[in-house]
Amino acid sequence: MPKGARLGLGLVLLGALLVPATACAQTVNLARWPSGLAQLDTSWRTHGGDNPAWAGPGFDDSTWPVISLDAPDDYSGWRWYRLRVQLPAQHLPLALLVTGGEGTCEIFVNGRRLPGPRLLSSLFVTNPRSRIFRLPTVAGSAVIALRTHVPSASMFLADRGAFRVELGTLSAIDHAHRAELSSRVDTVVLGIAIHLLLFLAGISALILFWYQRDHREYLWLGLYLLLDASGTILYELGGVTSFVPYSVNWFYAAPTVYFATIAQIEFTFSFVGQRVTRPWRVYEWILLIPPVFLVVPAWFDILNHGLFDVGEISLIIPAAVALPVLLLLWYRRGYREAAWLILPSLLPMFTVALNDAGIVGNNFHWPRLAALADLLPLGLFSLEPFDIGDLVFLLAIGIVMFFRFTRVSREQARAAAELEAAREIQQRLVPLELPTVPGCRIESAYLPAEEVGGDFYQVLEQPGGGTLIVVGDVSGKGLKAAMTGSVVLGALRSLAQENLFPAQILSRLNAQLAIASDGSFVTCLCGRIVADGVLAIANAGHLAPYRNGEEVLVDSSLPLGIVRDTSYSESSLTLTPGDTLTFLSDGVVEAQSLTGELFGFDRTRSISTHPAEAIARAAQRFGQRDDITVLTLTFAPAEVLHA
Repeated sequence: MPKGARLGLGLVLLGALLVPATACAQTVNLARWPSGLAQLDTSWRTHGGDNPAWAGPGFDDSTWPVISLDAPDDYSGWRWYRLRVQLPAQHLPLALLVTGGEGTCEIFVNGRRLPGPRLLSSLFVTNPRSRIFRLPTVAGSAVIALRTHVPSASMFLADRGAFRVELGTLSAIDHAHRAELSSRVDTVVLGIAIHLLLFLAGISALILFWYQRDHREYLWLGLYLLLDASGTILYELGGVTSFVPYSVNWFYAAPTVYFATIAQIEFTFSFVGQRVTRPWRVYEWILLIPPVFLVVPAWFDILNHGLFDVGEISLIIPAAVALPVLLLLWYRRGYREAAWLILPSLLPMFTVALNDAGIVGNNFHWPRLAALADLLPLGLFSLEPFDIGDLVFLLAIGIVMFFRFTRVSREQARAAAELEAAREIQQRLVPLELPTVPGCRIESAYLPAEEVGGDFYQVLEQPGGGTLIVVGDVSGKGLKAAMTGSVVLGALRSLAQENLFPAQILSRLNAQLAIASDGSFVTCLCGRIVADGVLAIANAGHLAPYRNGEEVLVDSSLPLGIVRDTSYSESSLTLTPGDTLTFLSDGVVEAQSLTGELFGFDRTRSISTHPAEAIARAAQRFGQRDDITVLTLTFAPAEVLHA
């Protein structure tokens, strides 16, 4: 028989379906539907509970009430539905297309369970979706029975007992199933695409944070985008289109709303370089409550789903409204970049709140409010309101962060160039090799911190036979401190040639620095030693030296560059063979452990007789915070050396 003739015969046979055999049988005339598909919505009998005998064709269900499947109800737990149909003696292979939550329904025909999905735990149940059940070869009367178990959790309220059953040829059922699947895909494809972009943007923000660790706004932006994107994707896959179990949406996507709000708050404050204030910190702690004390009770039906969404709206609306207002205030105070975030900060959480309001309307049967959760049509596809809010946020924040990253990169490049210049100058302030001083053995150690400081030391010969030993520290860091140190170094070398004594040198240095003062100052310890061991010392606010493990008492005046007419006094002492003098910077004394303890003067004094390198390393191991400079001088005249 030709294929067309067989198909026509099949439709005729299907048109002969269901001559009522009993009062509860449903007559279905497939000839009315050229597609070969008919809906089995009416004449179903239903009963609560669970009894395997209710699947049998001989069971008397005449006392069960008759309902329509498309009528909304609030049935939950165990429930059976039965429908008796009359099949012709011969017919083409048929199938059922059953729409309902995956894992909430099993299908029986004449007491035999059809292969396919089984009843599942509520953790694995999905929102309604269609599944194909191929009918066995049955002639005459047939009883279709649905054994259902709908979770009692309130988030399934709108779908309790909401099953739809269609009967038709295999090809018609397959076509209807593909159409339903395509419809579900069209519902979320644009939204998922948008949030995949957000997810990639979140990873990009974390990469930016990796390169610019001091800009925590990249960290919080990345976390916000990842939380928002992953939560929304799972919501659309589980809560909207039923591709994944609803519990995935409920226990991950629902809590991420609160965590994303916290991340948005942290990002906003970090973006403008402000500390999160105490009221906002309290608000963040409050946002940590719902993931446990609202999500779990709502899942177990202790809290109505509608009330849960009311709580979610109440908790996230303050951030959606207050953050844009805060950004506006910062903008008016002169922070221009804040203007770019005002509208984007409002949209994401505000559109989520609108969607929640629509869900509340659905749960309480308020049609006008429920319309807020309706999808927005866009040709063949559709979007959720929060999809648009997130897209606008992504576009705006992408522009803002691009210009910010570009600006910060330029600043970092300039800072790196300044740091390199400062290091080059620093190398001149700290000589690699010290000159040989007759009768003295001099050692030095210099351990720079990560940031270029202003430590310097010099050993300079004088025309009259003396040797100057100078150790100092310029206030501040970086290029400015290095430049000031360079000025001091040039002046020192010039003054050394005039054969001046330490107090005179400090006075002249102070006068020069005070005239050209830019707010910085210099501490400086200057000593002049001659061949017989006589040492003259003058101090301008620097740490006193140590002699044989004891601090040398020298008068100290103001650092250089503060007051122009400052006078400096001079102390004198005579070294004996074997005496050791130790000069050092405050980087030794101010070394700090992880617990906050300072290295201090006592530890410094106890090791002051050690070699310069040992002293410097001890302070570094304790916890270096600043440049460490140590210079030791051992008086060893010629006769001691020859002996």
